[in-house]
Amino acid sequence: MLANAGLEVIQGRDSELRQFRIAMQERSSRLIWGPKDSGKTALIQHAIAGLPESTRRRCIYWCGAATGRELTAHFVRGLYEAGDALVRKKVHADRASAATLGRWLHSQSLIRLRGILLTATERTEFWFFIDQLPAPNQAIVKLMKELINRCKTPVYLAGSGCTAAEIGSAWSLFWTDEYRIRLGPLPDDTARELLESCIQRFGLSSLDLEGFREEILHLSCRLPGAIVKMCELASDTRYHYRDQIKTKVIHVDYLMRMDRSNSWSMNR
Repeated sequence: MLANAGLEVIQGRDSELRQFRIAMQERSSRLIWGPKDSGKTALIQHAIAGLPESTRRRCIYWCGAATGRELTAHFVRGLYEAGDALVRKKVHADRASAATLGRWLHSQSLIRLRGILLTATERTEFWFFIDQLPAPNQAIVKLMKELINRCKTPVYLAGSGCTAAEIGSAWSLFWTDEYRIRLGPLPDDTARELLESCIQRFGLSSLDLEGFREEILHLSCRLPGAIVKMCELASDTRYHYRDQIKTKVIHVDYLMRMDRSNSWSMNR
């Protein structure tokens, strides 16, 4: 996808972005949920990018599948890179440095890493973001609970749904709509604006677009990421027959790419 596509994906998400920013200002944890390609990642990254640099450095972001240890080590690394005094003291006391941080993290027990993480976040303000994680296991949910309840540190989890079947026992952390931000289909007029923007961006105007617009809106379910990705595929001449676009073939390939992406995330 084009580097600027993320800006298009948050088009029409002003209300959700405002809710998210208020939650971050208030240091209140949230579940950002919606189907794949509804723009969850773009929303998170856009919100972080809009923060002052001093705050942005203390936003620790994880994307993809993870074990409890991987996530804990990643958060400790983030605290070290953000300059947290406690974490740096612990690392340097073991004669490790930025250059050997990976080896140091690997050599520590999970209990010690967890203790360092929780103690550090009790003392300094951080924000944690967990994105594209399959339903978190008990160890990860326990870590999230300790960060939120014991350390008063906000955790922002992106999920495909809001029920126990979809996000496991993390549901107990975001059990009412007060703690959730939903990203659903775009309103029809906003989806059409996004589609026209993508037609221009991906150079589709010279092609025969009769029926293309309505098909894309229908097949994408008006999800912004799906609109952008299918329009990007439509720019590939392999999906052209003369000046017509093979929209249904694009949709099949888009779904196959989604399946591969989901499999990679689950097996990572």
